[in-house]
Amino acid sequence: MVSSQRLNFSDFHDSLDIPDSDWNDVDDVPQSRKHTKNQNDYIREWLPWRAEYLNIILEGEQLAKGGICEQCSEVEGSVWCMSCASVHAWCGPCAVKAHKSLLFHKVQRWNGAHYQPTSLMDLGFLWHIGHGGDPCPHNWSDPGPEESGYVTGDGPSNHRKSSQFQMTIVHTEGIFSHEVSVCKCPGSDPNDWHLDLLCQRLFPASITKPKTAFTFDVLDHFLIDALECKTSAMSFYQKLKRFTNNAFPERVPDRYRELMRVSWLWRDLKHRKWFGFGHDAGQDPGDGGLALFCPACPQPGLNLPADWKVQYDRETIMRQYVIDGNFTAQHMKMNKPELDVALSDGKGHLQQSLDSKERSACSNHRAINAANINKSNLRSTGIGATACAQYGYFDPHSVVDFQKGESITKAPVIYDVGCQWSVNFRSRVKNSPSLLLPPALEIIPAVGRFHLAAHKLSCFPRYSLSFVKGAGHLDGKILETLWAPFNKISPTARSMTQAHRQEVYDDHMRDSNWKKLVGIGEGFFSKER
Repeated sequence: MVSSQRLNFSDFHDSLDIPDSDWNDVDDVPQSRKHTKNQNDYIREWLPWRAEYLNIILEGEQLAKGGICEQCSEVEGSVWCMSCASVHAWCGPCAVKAHKSLLFHKVQRWNGAHYQPTSLMDLGFLWHIGHGGDPCPHNWSDPGPEESGYVTGDGPSNHRKSSQFQMTIVHTEGIFSHEVSVCKCPGSDPNDWHLDLLCQRLFPASITKPKTAFTFDVLDHFLIDALECKTSAMSFYQKLKRFTNNAFPERVPDRYRELMRVSWLWRDLKHRKWFGFGHDAGQDPGDGGLALFCPACPQPGLNLPADWKVQYDRETIMRQYVIDGNFTAQHMKMNKPELDVALSDGKGHLQQSLDSKERSACSNHRAINAANINKSNLRSTGIGATACAQYGYFDPHSVVDFQKGESITKAPVIYDVGCQWSVNFRSRVKNSPSLLLPPALEIIPAVGRFHLAAHKLSCFPRYSLSFVKGAGHLDGKILETLWAPFNKISPTARSMTQAHRQEVYDDHMRDSNWKKLVGIGEGFFSKER
């Protein structure tokens, strides 16, 4: 029996015969947690140095190296580079030689009072395509290799050769103009000039006589900006124009339309390379071949043993899906849809759905009734997606457009209005020429826990996840958490062509799956800690 008498700590201490000094020893007292600096602490620490920082920045804008060329030490060094590390001073020819392989550096020239922007082309740089940057030996009028691409001391030659022309190159640092000399070797085909640019890591804006090209770097930057920051092509190009000339951006060549087209092609090429379709030109991705599947969902031959049907019960190995619609992702009708060109139609996540119209018979659900409103200017009133219920991976080739309501073309498990779509689901599949439901597949309709409260009482025992064997602890709403980033790109995608919109949504869904894929291991470990 436990005694209710309170223990006297002083008596307990005396009985242990421990010196008082040991109990009062300050060294044995745990030290308080070390203070961690916050943002305000770092700013306060910097404030006394503000004037010194500003002074050093201003000193860096004075005439460098005393105005003497550091390379030849013979003439005035009036040119410096804002992109190079450290501070340099060159004359025009030496600046061109130093930037033979640094074609997208920003250079400035001293005008007697301050540095003002110039360009390598204005300094006389001539870019030789092919031969490792050296002049083509069959362009006899070009500068020799010892001149490293330099034309004159005052700028480009006024007598332009037939193999020489000006190009606009779009890079991460801005938009550049370069004088370019093409290869004239015997056997070289002028029609392959765009392939020569590609070998220089430049993506031509056209096939025939391209005068604009985009570096691979700037295209990669745009794809990541579009995925992470939801940046439109217009905003991204406006940023590049301001990098080039912040005071007069209207003077910068406008290549916005070229960026939209080239980035679309670049995205398609990157995906085909990443998914292994680049080494076999004859192999074409099938439906969903350019999409990522959830690595944790059961997949025979990948994460299940060969005898998984014998080892596990049917209820144990079950793919669980959720489906939801997003009516923000609308799409306007095209004037000439027959002219649309698709690069990967149906090879990612998005496909075209059936066209149906129905009325809710349960609790007047807005998800069905509001979507059935006729909107004559819209080709699509939204999209519906299927994802795995546990981890929220978009399922390949299972995202559809809504024409007049939430048409279901893939078998879901948990859905907001599961009591409604399950009534006619099998008949829709049976009447569809493009869908097939395996006879052995069992469809178990259910409603997520959050939305079940809005249903009739009779729906609870029939569609509640609590009574679905093998459902586990699911809320069925993980897909709704994925719509927030898509709502940021919906205004931009609304007026795209049908094919372009489809591939943009595919790209964002693929990226959502990719970020989950690379972080799934850390996610497991963090839950175990």
